[in-house]
Amino acid sequence: MKNEDLKKEAFKFLDEQVTAAVATVSILGEPEVATMYFYADDNFNFYFICAKDSQKLKNIEINKNVAIVVGFGPAPITIQAGGITEISYDFKEEFVNKIFEKINFHNLDQWPVLQLEKEGLVILKVKPKWLVLLNFDKEGHPNTYSHDFHKLV
Repeated sequence: MKNEDLKKEAFKFLDEQVTAAVATVSILGEPEVATMYFYADDNFNFYFICAKDSQKLKNIEINKNVAIVVGFGPAPITIQAGGITEISYDFKEEFVNKIFEKINFHNLDQWPVLQLEKEGLVILKVKPKWLVLLNFDKEGHPNTYSHDFHKLV
């Protein structure tokens, strides 16, 4: 399969998912991970909304490198990425609306970040330095099935 076709399949998979596991490193050098709602654009940039007083943001302010995993089963297919985070304190409703439409909440009270935030919200943009697709789901995703990673970025 051509790389452009693989990318199309990867975008389709990302569009079907609503959460990603985002790993950061604490000031003590300890790994920490959180499940977050996300939106991914056509360049595989990931956007997350985060509370200003969260441990995630404190970690990212110190070390902007993060790892991301999308796809937790039951199908054995996943996208994994690592990149640098840009923090935007200029809160743009455009990204809020894209994430909100994607997760299809019935009301804002369902969104955990809105219940946890005390100091406001920020937008995190992660531009991957690397991104791979791993698909062992021969029946569900036969076009990208492989016993190896497909490197897309």
